[in-house]
Amino acid sequence: MTQHETATKKTIRTWPIVVLTMILLLSLAVWYFYRHYLADNRWKPLLQAQLKELVLRSSDSLYHIEYSDFDLNITSGNATLSDFKLVPDTLVYQKLVAAKKAPDNLFILSVKKLSIKNVGARKAYQEKILNINNISIDNPSLTIINKRYDFNDTVKVGKPKTPYQLIKKIFKQLRIDSVSLKDISVNYINQSNPVTKQTALKHLDINISNVMIDSLSALDSTRFYYTKSVEVILHNYKIATPDSLYNAELKQIYFSTAKREIILDQVTFLPRYNRNEFYRRMGTSGDIFTLKFKKITIVDIDLQRFLRDQKLYAGIMNVSNANVQIYSNNAYKGKKSIKTGHDPHQSLQRVALDMKLSRLNIAHTDIIYSETDATTGQTGVITFNNTSGAIVNVTNDARAKKKNPFMVARIKTHFMKTAPLQVNFKFNLNAKNGAFNYSGTLGKFDGRILNKLVKPLALVQVQSADVERLDFNVDANNYNGKGHLEFYYKNLKVQLLKKVNGRAELQTQGFISKVANTLIIEKDNPDKKGVFRPGPINLKREPTASFFSFLYKGLLDGLKPSVGFDKKTENKVNKIVAKVSTVVDKFNKFKADRKQRKVERQTRRQAKKDSINRIKQKQSL
Repeated sequence: MTQHETATKKTIRTWPIVVLTMILLLSLAVWYFYRHYLADNRWKPLLQAQLKELVLRSSDSLYHIEYSDFDLNITSGNATLSDFKLVPDTLVYQKLVAAKKAPDNLFILSVKKLSIKNVGARKAYQEKILNINNISIDNPSLTIINKRYDFNDTVKVGKPKTPYQLIKKIFKQLRIDSVSLKDISVNYINQSNPVTKQTALKHLDINISNVMIDSLSALDSTRFYYTKSVEVILHNYKIATPDSLYNAELKQIYFSTAKREIILDQVTFLPRYNRNEFYRRMGTSGDIFTLKFKKITIVDIDLQRFLRDQKLYAGIMNVSNANVQIYSNNAYKGKKSIKTGHDPHQSLQRVALDMKLSRLNIAHTDIIYSETDATTGQTGVITFNNTSGAIVNVTNDARAKKKNPFMVARIKTHFMKTAPLQVNFKFNLNAKNGAFNYSGTLGKFDGRILNKLVKPLALVQVQSADVERLDFNVDANNYNGKGHLEFYYKNLKVQLLKKVNGRAELQTQGFISKVANTLIIEKDNPDKKGVFRPGPINLKREPTASFFSFLYKGLLDGLKPSVGFDKKTENKVNKIVAKVSTVVDKFNKFKADRKQRKVERQTRRQAKKDSINRIKQKQSL
């Protein structure tokens, strides 16, 4: 585990402690003033000095406070603190560093306004039970400066005191109905590495309900850090990825400990540059992702496991109304990126946060894959529209994978907005070679919708095809795919194409296409005699082939023998095409030469005619 990861985890644990410490400090201050000064009406001249002294003692002089005004109404039990600041003393901190007693985290806190309502000061004085109706904190700004010290890893500091152990000599019970922190700004500065890193959060709201600290509250399993509920809302969050190629944006993040759920609204993951600039900055070819999600919900989160082990165990994640676009450019002239080991289930294993989702539900999602071909320079497109389904056992956790090593996906969608498609995936999460299986059924459709894909990528145009059904089952991994395909169709007719230098549009190969349709391509499957041609799949995977590219190329490998274009026939056709192309090229050259000779003859005749006319004109003069 890196120092940065350790520091981050400690910061996660520190958050609720910081909030509770603030609450305890304020509550103790209110009680302290009443106990020592309010009861005897002696508090006003000594209020500021005593409050500052209380903070200095509680922090061993590391922190001091500043504020513009503190108002306390004993009749209503209301208190207001304005322009509050908690400021560390850097000289004291350096002395603690020298003495090897300094904490890893240093806090700087400012609050525009802090209000406390309905403090039961008399009950606190008489019964040692402090009840507060509400604490409201407006515009708090918290800076956390983290610097890891080796002595904090080796010195035994003992078990920290619980909140109840801190207050039990003063109160038997502390109860706060609600705490609200509005428009929080958090700036985390990591100085543990040679290069300082900063992470900032703004527009964060936290609502805490029913805080209870007594001798039994720590044992209450229905409470989260002595509260019945903590709600965290983050507005308009935006961050660039570490490689600076993408921006991740969220309109709102909502988290509730009572509901044990996280809701992400309007999530986008967008490239920061156009395609050419993106590849230039990346330095290699690869996939470019454009992701948009209307809502993502995670429910049944195991909070105790997350806080104790920093593992995200949850029941269900729901993803709805998403748009996923994936673009790949095989025509990229630079270094090709290696995709081996980067399939979805393998990428999941590299996620830094250990996680396990029992189920991932997908609804109303469009997936668009486009690929630019190196030969044609044109882009083929596959779309999967209105996609829904479920993925079970989404995990990278070693213990969970030992119990169940397979992640299974069952998906329903519409291929090219038309054909119903059901596809199942079974990913082996422990397989070193990235083994997985995909199988499914594609329903009835007009084969011409394939032209968006096969024209630019396979140099074939489907002129007609009535597809009845396509069934497939493929075992695949990082290196190859093997399986079979059953393709049922009628009235297949194609036009073969070629790329001609200097011309943007693909050119038809009329004569060769007629030969192919007449002598090679089977019109129907099964044929008129009822003989069915299966489509065996045996495809070697290129290291640069992406996951989606490998999927459709595997199916294309099975389609060829299904239409009568098997390996043996393909070799013969290539020879015939080469010969025919040579003959056609010679014929076209002969036509061009004859046309050129005709033009030259016409030019000579015209020149001779012009010469005769000039002579006649001179003679007439």
